[in-house]
Amino acid sequence: MKNSRFISGLFALLVAVSFFSCDNFEGNQEIPAYIKVDAIKLVENTDIPQSAIDGFNTSLITDAWVYIDNEYVGTYTLPCSFPILKEGNHKIDIRPGLKLNGIAMTRTEYPFYTYYSQQQNLVAGKEINIGTVEVKYRSDWSTFGVAELFENPYMAFKTDGVSQDSNMIKKINNLDTVKWGSYCGAMYLGKDQATYKIITDSIYCNNYDALILEIDYWGNIPFDIGMAAKTSSASQTYYVNAMRVNANKDKGWQKIYVVLGKVWQQLSYPNYFKFYFSPANPNKIDNGWIYIDNVKLVHKPIK
Repeated sequence: MKNSRFISGLFALLVAVSFFSCDNFEGNQEIPAYIKVDAIKLVENTDIPQSAIDGFNTSLITDAWVYIDNEYVGTYTLPCSFPILKEGNHKIDIRPGLKLNGIAMTRTEYPFYTYYSQQQNLVAGKEINIGTVEVKYRSDWSTFGVAELFENPYMAFKTDGVSQDSNMIKKINNLDTVKWGSYCGAMYLGKDQATYKIITDSIYCNNYDALILEIDYWGNIPFDIGMAAKTSSASQTYYVNAMRVNANKDKGWQKIYVVLGKVWQQLSYPNYFKFYFSPANPNKIDNGWIYIDNVKLVHKPIK
C-alpha cells in the first residue's frame, strides 16, 4: 500500500510541538530577539471562485510553526511571543498549524494553506510584532472533491439506500441556528429511531498524499464520519468509520479537520470513494439534532 507522506511527516514532528529549545541555534548569543504573532487568519483566495462565499473560509488555526532560514525552531500556541537567538537579516517562515481530528496530540502544519515568509532584521532584546498573519488556501495544492455550503438548490448528500425524496438531511434557514450564509444542513435522530448514513456521490482522487475533511458542526448528539468504497470492481461496498464526533450543544458551532487517509488506506486506496455522516443517539435523547455546514473534502491535485 502507498503511505501518506503527509501523515508520516505529522508524527515525525510531534515531539517538537509546543516546545522551544536553544539547542536549535548556534553561536554565543545570550540575549534573544523576539517575534510576536497575534493570530493566523484564513482569508479569501480570488483564484478559487468559491472562496468568496460566506463560510468557505472558516478555520481553526491554533498554532504557529516557525522556521528560521528554513530550519525548524518551534511550534507555539497562538497568540505567541517567542525568542530567536539570532541577529541580523533572516528569513522567517510562520506556518499555520492545527489539531487533526480535534486532538491536541495530533498538531501539525496544514499543507493546504499558504504561510508567512519574510526577511526580518533581528535585534537582540527587541520584539518584532507581526500581528495577524493572513493565509489562503493554496490554489496550486488545494482540490475540493466536495464543497457543500448548503447555499445551492441541490445538496452533495443523500440518504444511503433511499431515494432523494426520502432524504434524511434537510436544509434549514433558522436565524438562531445558521451562522454563515442563509442555510445549513440538519440531521435528526429520535431516541427510538434507527440510525442512517448521509453519503456523497462517488469522488475521484488518485493522489494519496493527503485527504482531509473539514466540517463545521453543532449538535446535541454525536455522529460518525466514515468512508465507503469497493476494494475491487467485483467487491461489495465496504463502510469504514474514521471517527466519532462528540455532541457539543453548549459550545455552539465548532470546526474539525478529519484525517481520512488512514481509512482510505484500509480500503486499499480506491480511486473512487464516498464519505458519509451517521448520527448516533446513545443517551436516548428525545429530539437529537446535528447541524453541519461548510463541508469540504480537500486533497492535492489529481496526478
